[in-house]
Amino acid sequence: MNLLYASDLHGEIHLYQELLDLARASSSEVVALGGDLFPSFPPTRRYEDLIPNQKTFIDRFLIPFFKKMRQESEARWFLLIPGNWDLAFPHLVQDPLDGLIDLDRKIYRFKNDYEFIGYPFVPPTPFRPKDYEKRDDDQSPWPPQKHPSYVRSSPQTDVLEPVDPHLYLEGREAIEQDLEHLPEPYVQKRAIYLMHSPPYGTHLDRIQGGGWAGSHSIRRFIERRQPYLTLHGHIHESPQLSGRYVDRIGQTISINPGQFISKRLHAVTFEIERAEGTLKHSLLLSPDR
Repeated sequence: MNLLYASDLHGEIHLYQELLDLARASSSEVVALGGDLFPSFPPTRRYEDLIPNQKTFIDRFLIPFFKKMRQESEARWFLLIPGNWDLAFPHLVQDPLDGLIDLDRKIYRFKNDYEFIGYPFVPPTPFRPKDYEKRDDDQSPWPPQKHPSYVRSSPQTDVLEPVDPHLYLEGREAIEQDLEHLPEPYVQKRAIYLMHSPPYGTHLDRIQGGGWAGSHSIRRFIERRQPYLTLHGHIHESPQLSGRYVDRIGQTISINPGQFISKRLHAVTFEIERAEGTLKHSLLLSPDR
């Protein structure tokens, strides 16, 4: 079973079109998207317009796009998690759509017994939307925070509520504890995790200026559980800075294809049953580049 994975498309139409082209060329039956699906900033540049603008994108482009993919390619399943900018994600998954699978802290099992589990939360960022952020653990430092930050006031409205980011995040369970509540796969060696944040201190979370911005808790989770694969995003520039879009944590293969929204699509394709021998990047030559 062929899979196509990308992350951080941020509502860019040309990247979605390349996604469709790659789905056709790779005969991918499964398309997995690792978060930050929608436009990050509305044309007005006003935060209060963020959710309405994302809903418009979903209704006018994204849902018709998924229907088009089913018609024009072999893609039959779309596995999705939100990213830290995707405040309108509940709107995308509120109505049933053939093949569209909400993987936000959920599990989906295919007939070949491979299971996909999703986790969207990232450690605190310098950005204002906080719905999909949590403290990494009790020791990890935070980058500087912007005041006010914003969260969705309720699932029933499009209103953003200003919050003090420190007070808000300190009142939430940390990623370290949150990961223990994820659904359990039958067999870890057939488990594939979609996690918007990459693991800390790898080739997958290098940032401009040096250093790393991934999750310590996610890395420890992978070290302890040793799933088959983990698929990540969030740190767009990491593969270009580290020279690698694949890393290995114990026996687990971890992937962040990267993304530059003003350029061509960064994505990977592989056969689920034998990922290591079939892994290809849409632009980079090998897992080592």
